[in-house]
Amino acid sequence: MEKKGKIVVGADEAGRGLIIGPMVIGACAVDDDVKQRFQRIGIRDSKNYSSHKRIKAHAEFIKKESLSWSIKTLTADVLTNYNKNGMSMDEAEAYAFFRAIEDIAKKIPAISEYQVDNFQAVSKLRSLLKENKSTSNVKLIVTPKAEKEFIAVGAGSVLARNASLDALQDIRAKYGDFGSGSTNDKKTINWLKQYYKQNHSWPKIVRVYWKTIDRLEKELK
Repeated sequence: MEKKGKIVVGADEAGRGLIIGPMVIGACAVDDDVKQRFQRIGIRDSKNYSSHKRIKAHAEFIKKESLSWSIKTLTADVLTNYNKNGMSMDEAEAYAFFRAIEDIAKKIPAISEYQVDNFQAVSKLRSLLKENKSTSNVKLIVTPKAEKEFIAVGAGSVLARNASLDALQDIRAKYGDFGSGSTNDKKTINWLKQYYKQNHSWPKIVRVYWKTIDRLEKELK
């Protein structure tokens, strides 16, 4: 595939704010032609999609039409282990953002920019990029609402959201309907309570380092 214009990689996360399930980073590389194809079919911030079916269709289109793509999934038990070893969620996110572009840079060496939605550990991501030969010359662009401003980030958000929704579906198939997985969801909180009452422990799908878990354990003991 002949590449036209500068090559940029955009990335975004999904599932960061959930207490059940993984956090997922999606990233994809585009040039001017790919961006135009994405625009023509309406690729956009995944939060603006109304159905998983539509997200899935666009995720498949992105995988087919982008110059390269990568998805990094940090399961709840991995995030819990990171936390036990002193790594914050922000640092975990920075490492996942780095691993995603590292994958892409192995296939496409001429990346000009890495466009990412604003998050707390930007300095960590910047240092990881500089320390790696394949990404040391990539310009990091971090801005709030990047998924709305940059179509590559919007595409990354679609990849991440689709993978997150697929993972949550798989978890529900095994553990039952726990709702959205958010602490703002009464169904999720009730599911957590019932699970702990029955098992006196938490399954690996739960991020047990959250303060909500401490509160529920004290409430139920």
